[in-house]
Amino acid sequence: MECRDLMEDLLSTSGSCSLTSEIHHTEADVATKQEMGQTLSPEQEEMAFEGIADMLSNVLQLDELKIDSSLQRFSGLNSAEELNNYRDHVLYSGELNQVASIVREVGNVLGGLSKVPHAVGLGALIISLALDVVAKSLNKETMGTAEMLERVFAQEKAKEVRDLMHEYLKRMQINLRDPQLQLSDTRLIEIALSAQLTRLKNSMLIDEHMDTQFLKQWVNGAAFHTQMLIHQARLESAGEPDGSRAVRAAGIYQQDMNRLMEKIKTLMRNRDDSQNANKIIEILFSKPQITWTRDYFSKLQANIPALVRQNADFVIKT
Repeated sequence: MECRDLMEDLLSTSGSCSLTSEIHHTEADVATKQEMGQTLSPEQEEMAFEGIADMLSNVLQLDELKIDSSLQRFSGLNSAEELNNYRDHVLYSGELNQVASIVREVGNVLGGLSKVPHAVGLGALIISLALDVVAKSLNKETMGTAEMLERVFAQEKAKEVRDLMHEYLKRMQINLRDPQLQLSDTRLIEIALSAQLTRLKNSMLIDEHMDTQFLKQWVNGAAFHTQMLIHQARLESAGEPDGSRAVRAAGIYQQDMNRLMEKIKTLMRNRDDSQNANKIIEILFSKPQITWTRDYFSKLQANIPALVRQNADFVIKT
């Protein structure tokens, strides 16, 4: 549902979930208490507004506005460690006499490779897809990387972004043994993905097709695109040792994220610009989950030079 319609529905037709009715109820409660010579303490007022903000967060599904867990796991400075821990889980949890056969199965899924270079960041995420296949075949708990796109694009909104991410993951697996082909695919697909992300952002900011699911898919697509640029810088090595293009992209995406958040606030205030409504909106957008996602790209930007310098081989052995 679009925010231009969503706030109208929230404010007029959602019954107990109506922000206006909840605000008016709070105001009436305050007025009644004042007539009786009572006043709400600041703490009581804050609790009332917190409750309405929680309700609004649930209705708007803002708790879903986050970077997917698999993308988070392999976007940080410990991606190689995460991958090796998952490898050890797949190889060694269970009967030890099966390790040799599991090693062979992992090697087969990786196209016969026993050592894979550039196994950090998106490189680690790609290998985790192979480990998911093996873990699932052994009825072991998987990391769930294979379901990443299903989680992000559960509602079919930005299908073009989804399809480009899916194609890139496929191409990376096909060309796992050839870094030059990986580099060529990365250069080609990141340009197409960037254009689709711009279209999606503009549909929300300019055309006002604001939607929580669109925003979730945009932020995950933008995070994925930045990781592509980081991986490209690693593959180019001497060509871009500091990941300057990825740094600039993260900075642009942070600016876009700030504008998108302000757009949602503006649409809400257009429906109800009362003092209490503004307090609730500020409480809503100061919640930890929302602020973490809002500031994601600036935090990522600071780590990009260190992420580009990372390198590790993924090794399979008994």
